[in-house]
Amino acid sequence: MAQLILNPTPFRLFEDYAQHDEYGLKDRLRTNAIAVSPDGRRMITASWHMVRLWDMKEGILLKRLEGHSWSIVNALAVSRDGHMIASGDEQGMLIAWDLNIGESLTQAIKAHSGGIPSLAFSPDSSVLATGSRDGTIKLWCTKTWELLGNPITCGHNFQKTNVRCIRFSPSGELLAIAIQNTIKIYNSGTRERVANFLTFKGPTETSNVTNESHSNSLAWMPDGTRLFTAGGATDPTIREWDTSTWTQVGDPWKGHFKNIQAISLNSNGTLLASASDDNRIRLWRVSDRRTIVVFKHPSEVQCVAFSADDRRILSGDQDKKISEWLVFEDALPEDRPKNVLKDDSKDDPKEQLMHQAQAYSDFKVLTMNSDVRNACIAGDLRAAEIALDQEIDNDAFNYTSYANRAFVMARESYWDRALHDAIKSVRIQPSFSGHISKGIALCGKRQVLAARTAFDLASAFTNGDLKNTHFLFLVKTIALFNAGEHEEAMLRVEELAISPDVDTLACRVVEASLRVRLGKTALDNIRYNEAVHHFTAAVNASAFFYKLAIHSTYEEFVILFGWDLESLWQNANQQQCQALFRAGRIGAAVESYQSTMDKSDEETKARLSAWFTGKSSVIPSNLIILIPNRTLLSSPVRTKCLLCFRWMRCARSARLLVQFKHGVLSSFRLHLDSICTTFDLRTPSRRITPRMAEEMTT
Repeated sequence: MAQLILNPTPFRLFEDYAQHDEYGLKDRLRTNAIAVSPDGRRMITASWHMVRLWDMKEGILLKRLEGHSWSIVNALAVSRDGHMIASGDEQGMLIAWDLNIGESLTQAIKAHSGGIPSLAFSPDSSVLATGSRDGTIKLWCTKTWELLGNPITCGHNFQKTNVRCIRFSPSGELLAIAIQNTIKIYNSGTRERVANFLTFKGPTETSNVTNESHSNSLAWMPDGTRLFTAGGATDPTIREWDTSTWTQVGDPWKGHFKNIQAISLNSNGTLLASASDDNRIRLWRVSDRRTIVVFKHPSEVQCVAFSADDRRILSGDQDKKISEWLVFEDALPEDRPKNVLKDDSKDDPKEQLMHQAQAYSDFKVLTMNSDVRNACIAGDLRAAEIALDQEIDNDAFNYTSYANRAFVMARESYWDRALHDAIKSVRIQPSFSGHISKGIALCGKRQVLAARTAFDLASAFTNGDLKNTHFLFLVKTIALFNAGEHEEAMLRVEELAISPDVDTLACRVVEASLRVRLGKTALDNIRYNEAVHHFTAAVNASAFFYKLAIHSTYEEFVILFGWDLESLWQNANQQQCQALFRAGRIGAAVESYQSTMDKSDEETKARLSAWFTGKSSVIPSNLIILIPNRTLLSSPVRTKCLLCFRWMRCARSARLLVQFKHGVLSSFRLHLDSICTTFDLRTPSRRITPRMAEEMTT
């Protein structure tokens, strides 16, 4: 099984040294599109008002193709026969070029009234499709460069919608069109629509949707059986679609955390490369949907393409350079049949996590006596400090005790004292815990660069043990998060979590803990929807371990950072519910509460009930809402009391009236059948007044 490779250094860089940006506009330097000639000898790139033709063997610029008058060139396509290049710009101009000599075959054609973000040649090179922000797709004859038939108009009730990407199927029969969060499939010959489906359950194609919910890029499997789509910032995932049913195959491919700009498949459909605003190129193995290589750019990545021999990946970012990356041999797919039956029990995520929890149950990295360890776990840091002071008094050269005391000082945010003890430990004897304590202390003092060095030195003491290596990786991630490097920290966790042969459970624990902290920050700053996003991510991560004793399995995190892992799942769910209420999403909040109660034992239910009832600041005063229940005309409605969660029967009501009085669910203090006995709720418009609620709770 291939290991995840993190590669920050490209094999080669292509650069036009003569280009410069006299106006200081970033858009004029970035590379917007990349294409490679079928014979592999030429690379074509697009940027500000220019197309460039490169020699792939020598890595030099052959020619600048100028013809787009002071407009950003966003789209490129190379014909399958290797004779033509097509380029489209922001002013809706189209130019065809001779690939071999770099001369224009046409004058600039005013193809659209809006910009052209995507172009595609048919497999036989006889037709060029142009997709525009004016909401139309046009087909052009590549011999006469005349328009073929009427344009395909995308939109509803004459409302035109921006086209993001267009791609012909391998047979040329179908044309896939990405429009916001919708994919449309047309028969390229008859112009009839074959399919229409949402890739992301956001707003509809005619609503006012931001760039965040767009599907930005498309790629067909060479045999035409699959279509891949890439999502925007709201849904930065890759989705795989069965072209016989137009239904999604498996779960979304997760790894990027920002807008995915482009995707590209290699020639046999075994590898997929994705370019994102998170400064990463990810190389995915299609057979198991794993990321196997991550290439790091210095800025947002705009485009990506495979070389003709599939052994290199080419990508362009906001800088003026094009990077060339080698596809390592161990990144190539394993030589095995695709349809071999496997033992499903070995691939069950829950079973894998249970095995990981057992494997790490006795995992202890930090060397400290039981009294100090227990005091740190219990949060009695003063007792831990006194015990460590005694150890140091008994042996002034006990480097382990100095490192442990540095951990305690860091827990109390005494960063100067923590750094002093850490340096003392390393000076006496460099060690794994000594360098870790130094890295944590330096992060606390916001000296991130020095902290990175300390953690790198700690890696020399892992002795090649994968558990120690992964533990160090996660501790460094948490320390960087504490130093304010939130984005990098979350990316590190996500990258480790998708690597093979790692402790996925530990990654989920760290991810959930950090997401809860991000959510609390957003909540405190009245960014309620952002808080919902983080808490929901925490809930999803904690779903993997909510029945496991992670507080004992990963007590090293408790010792170092004081985390309350025993209540992590409950806390994540409570905070999600609170954020949903504050965001005004009352129905979703109640559903969240119900889901949490369903999964809880009796002790947790009691704690949740007390918490929920006492959250007077969460719910608006005197709010009355209607929650639809299952409507059964002839048989009783079976429902639950949201506080005690006992099943009750009500023969007379198809709706549940919920009263929030002064922020407290006062009407839930009685069972629903008692409410129905007192009040006839068969009339949906009937409301419980504050006075009636007072009578009910007396």
